[in-house]
Amino acid sequence: MRRRIPPFIIPFLIAAVMTQAAPCLSEDAAGKALFTVLDEAEKNAPTDRTIEKIEGFIRSYPLSSVTDEAIERVASMLVQKSDFREAAVYYQRLLMDFPASRYKIDALYGLGYCRYRLGDAREAKSSLDAVASNPDASVTQKVKARRILDTIRYAEAPGRARKTAIAAVLPLKGEYSAYGENTLRGILLAAGVFGKGTDMGVEIRVEDSGESERETEKTIERLGAEENVVAAVGPLLSSTATAAAREAQKRKLPVIVLSQKEGIPQTGDYVFRNFLTPKEQAMTVAEYAAKTLGIRKFAVLYPENSYGIELAGHFMAAVKDHGGLIVSEIKYQPGTKDFNSEIKTLFGIKVKEELVGRRRVTEYTPTVDVEALYIPDYYSTVIQIAPYLAYHNIKDVQLLGSNGWNSPELLKLAGDYVEGAVFVDGFFTASRRKGASLFRDMFVKAYGSPPGILEAEAYDSTMLILSALKGGAVDRGAVRAYLSDTGQFEGATGRMRFDPDGEAVKELFLLKVVKGAITEVENPGGQNTLPGATRSTPKTTPSIAPARQ
Repeated sequence: MRRRIPPFIIPFLIAAVMTQAAPCLSEDAAGKALFTVLDEAEKNAPTDRTIEKIEGFIRSYPLSSVTDEAIERVASMLVQKSDFREAAVYYQRLLMDFPASRYKIDALYGLGYCRYRLGDAREAKSSLDAVASNPDASVTQKVKARRILDTIRYAEAPGRARKTAIAAVLPLKGEYSAYGENTLRGILLAAGVFGKGTDMGVEIRVEDSGESERETEKTIERLGAEENVVAAVGPLLSSTATAAAREAQKRKLPVIVLSQKEGIPQTGDYVFRNFLTPKEQAMTVAEYAAKTLGIRKFAVLYPENSYGIELAGHFMAAVKDHGGLIVSEIKYQPGTKDFNSEIKTLFGIKVKEELVGRRRVTEYTPTVDVEALYIPDYYSTVIQIAPYLAYHNIKDVQLLGSNGWNSPELLKLAGDYVEGAVFVDGFFTASRRKGASLFRDMFVKAYGSPPGILEAEAYDSTMLILSALKGGAVDRGAVRAYLSDTGQFEGATGRMRFDPDGEAVKELFLLKVVKGAITEVENPGGQNTLPGATRSTPKTTPSIAPARQ
């Protein structure tokens, strides 16, 4: 027999259910509300109206699971507006109300920075020491905290001059912050932050490049006004590289940009670039194929995006310069999975079908004479293309690629299909070159993991500036002159120098798949000099290892 609920009980049951559901509904509403507010804030520079909207959200949802993010964001905006007193209030609130927040370390640093700017050195040191000694803090956070702590200590020691400084201008927030963090590791290793007996006494100023040109300009402008900052390394992003170069030239601050943005070194004589460019790697592969392998007939298969188009263009131009012939070329849309049509067209595949017993057999015959196929794409696409070559009976064609091929996943997923393939990169972790192996060993000892190209190029860039200081450069003009007249510097990424425009001329790493492993093609073609390297009075090659004066 079904028992009926007395009518007078129903309101109490509804209230109980609503009480249980309210937190879920409130959390969902809070997340949506904060997304709307922050989405608007991302599209515009911080304004009083933007800050008021976020403050309104905090009042409406004082203890939601996303309120800590809102508090950190409004505090950061107040710092940008130089309202350090009010920003400190918000950072303190975040630490008190959300002690387990993922923004805790950001808040500790922010509070210390605000107190430092307000002249309260004792309280600032308390917060910043908590960041510098926190094992959960990132390298970036620790270095920024230590920098201010060092500044405070110098200020407390009258008559002591500030250290010579190199600025690291990198993306420290947002979607590219991981790249900034990796790059900073290379810079710090060069400066001797890790490892006793290697510190040259040079301060590393870690600065956020921001995500807009205006933010970057303001950062370089501020650094340019500080006489002890003699050079800068960075930024990384193409969207901020031009602004950084332009402002650095204006301030006569030597800068080594780590971006492939076109035309950066041509900004002026204080601007240099140390980064693997599409033209550089395409020319290296083409030269090796033509001169060392003796290949004359090439096909090119490339994606219709900026990476593929630029690499393919430089490669085809280089092939022609070396007397080669582009027999066929075809492009495809990024994300393509089926390359049957492209391969048939590229190699002029003739299809013949016949019955053998009860089976229908299809025979594929290439009609276009091709000795090598260049595919400037990433390994994730190459592993899909390579099997189509075997399927269509395409044999004895040399595969050539770009730096996007350099991944262990290429071997795991493509196997024998890429055996013998040759490609290029700006750094190879397993290289036996002296500079590369020394850098790798130092990096692994310091960080416990192998380095990549960003870390290597940042290391070399910093080492070049340190070499200038070690050689007697005492100001920006002397550092610029040294970089402009650098001989064949031996670094983690190989031998390099800057050409008259400030572009790094490098000896890249040619790599080849041999017996299922990526190996280095050592001393290709028997050449012992950099491309175009001719100097009347070459300098002594600087040592790669940082050393105390």
